[in-house]
Amino acid sequence: SSDLIIVNGRIDKPDDWDVFKFSGKSNDTLVAEVQARRLDSPLDSVIKLTDATGNLLAFSDDHEDLGAGVNTHHADSWFMARLPADGAYFVHIGDTARQGGKEYAYRLRLSAPQPDFELRVVPSSVRIRTNTTTVVIVYALRKDGFTNSIKLELKDPPAGFSSIPIKLAAGQNNITLTIKGPGPMKAPVSLSVVGSAKIGEKEIAHKAVPADDRMQAFLWRHLVPAAELKVLAFDPAYEPPPQRV
Repeated sequence: SSDLIIVNGRIDKPDDWDVFKFSGKSNDTLVAEVQARRLDSPLDSVIKLTDATGNLLAFSDDHEDLGAGVNTHHADSWFMARLPADGAYFVHIGDTARQGGKEYAYRLRLSAPQPDFELRVVPSSVRIRTNTTTVVIVYALRKDGFTNSIKLELKDPPAGFSSIPIKLAAGQNNITLTIKGPGPMKAPVSLSVVGSAKIGEKEIAHKAVPADDRMQAFLWRHLVPAAELKVLAFDPAYEPPPQRV
C-alpha cells in the first residue's frame, strides 16, 4: 500500500527484539529503514521480515549510506522486499551485539518504496588555472530503488564559469563534471551543481551538497558535507611585486 508508518522505539534491555505485525497483499513491496546511529543512538540495528509461519523473507544488518557523515560505520539497516502472498507479516528489530538500554533508541520506517535521490559533489573546494578546466565528482545517493537517469548542470554560475550539462545514466552512481573557469580572480566564489530527474510523473530537482571524501579507520568511507563549493581561478605565472625594504 502507500501507507507510511514511522515507529519511534527502543531496545530497552539486552537480547530484546521488537516485533511489528502488519497485513500485506500479494506483490506489495515493503521498505523497512532504521535510523539509529545516524541519530547518535548506540544501537547497531538488525532487521528481518518473516511471514506468519516464521519463514525468513528479508534480512539486513549494515546498509551503506555515503551521506551519513562520520558518526556511523553504516550500522543502520534497510531492506526492500516483495510480499509473496496476502496475509500477516512481521518485522523484527534488534541489536547485532544483543545489547540494549534506555539509550538504544531507533526510528523505523515501514512504507511502500519512496524513490528519490540526493547528490554530493567532491571536493568542496578547488583551484583552477586561469581560462582552463577542472573536474569535480558528483555522487548520486539513490533511495528506495530509484534508478532513473539524472541530468547534472551548473545553476546560475558566476561570470566566466561554465559547464556542459551531463547525464548520470540509469543506475550509475557517480560521474565527473568538467568546469571551465575565467581569468584571474581575487577571491573564491561559490558554485552550485543541480541534478534533475523524473520520478513517476514529476520532475524533481536537487542541489548537490558539497562534500569531501573521507576514510574512517581504513574501512568505512563517507562523503562529509561542507558549507559551500568554493572555486578560485589563479594565474600560475603571476608573481607579486617585490616589497620595498
